[in-house]
Amino acid sequence: MGKTTKTFTYIIGIVMTVAMVGSLILPMLSSQVGTGDSYLETPQPTPFPEPTLPPPPDIATIDFDSRYLHRSGLFTVGVPQGWSPATDSSTADELRAGLNNNDALSVLEVRISKNHAGLDDVEALSAYLDNTWLGQTWSGYTGWDETGRKTVGDSVQIDFNLRRGRSHLIARQESWIMNGDIYSARAITAENAAQELKYLLRGVAESVERLPIYADAPFDQDAYFDPLDRHMTRFPSHWEVTDAAAGLPATIVGDTAVLVLSTLDVALANEEEAMDWIENWRPGVKAHQVEAVEVAGAPGFRVSYRLRTLDGAVASGLAVLLHGTDNRLHVANVRMPDLDEDLLAADAVEYAWLSAVTSFRLVPDLEASVQ
Repeated sequence: MGKTTKTFTYIIGIVMTVAMVGSLILPMLSSQVGTGDSYLETPQPTPFPEPTLPPPPDIATIDFDSRYLHRSGLFTVGVPQGWSPATDSSTADELRAGLNNNDALSVLEVRISKNHAGLDDVEALSAYLDNTWLGQTWSGYTGWDETGRKTVGDSVQIDFNLRRGRSHLIARQESWIMNGDIYSARAITAENAAQELKYLLRGVAESVERLPIYADAPFDQDAYFDPLDRHMTRFPSHWEVTDAAAGLPATIVGDTAVLVLSTLDVALANEEEAMDWIENWRPGVKAHQVEAVEVAGAPGFRVSYRLRTLDGAVASGLAVLLHGTDNRLHVANVRMPDLDEDLLAADAVEYAWLSAVTSFRLVPDLEASVQ
């Protein structure tokens, strides 16, 4: 074999060897394409599941016949089936009540605000309900957008989209001016319940009722209402109801004063009998004076007295005694220790706590629940 032939044979062998090795290695390399470079790809986020919307409430089963009495005792509002009182508050400027239905992702709300701005028409009211006012009232939500506004008669109607976490909600507010105050009613539902929202808003707005017996009363007080004996009184919000049950005496304590509400099977024919009753209420009582009164249609008496305890301490008191349509005597009796004063002749400004007894009212027709 010549030298040229040998060289050619070697070259052919090398080429064939390279081809054989390549045929084995290249498939292995190609099988790794895409995996070895995966770190170069942009990772895709895992999508969060969308929250499941509850079915819209069945408005055919909803009425507003059940009523809730706000903690202030100044108004009631209808409570539809499935909703329950959740929040209520009272300040000197605003009353607020909220009704919740967690299963339906729904909230109903009523606000009654003092009209310090002196608004007297719907255009001024719409301007008052600006982004600042609305933003404060939606502070409990992740985000909100006003989606529409119009005037309907004497009211302002505003629509909203709301976000709370990953939940998307819709809302409508209706606001109007009545008896000098600003009223706002709201309904909030899941975004698939637009028709139900309109029904709920109409129901809550039309069911708000102020109690005429407290038409001019301050906002920033609480109330105690006995749903069996049907009497009620209002007192400073920092006072505390320490002992109470429906149909039984209630004790309310604050500022060292003690107020007791009770109902007795007693009838008092005149002022003399009223004075005798208070002096026989407990030992050490001496009546100062008595006056006949009629309070919200209920006749009765107010009697001031002085109380001396067994250890010699002196207290002053005032009792309001009202005859109810149930033929029973309803009594609100407040006493203040370490005070020697005829409270029927006292200055109501100096002794502001006297409002806790003079606000005592009989409410025989009030059908309402309390929180």
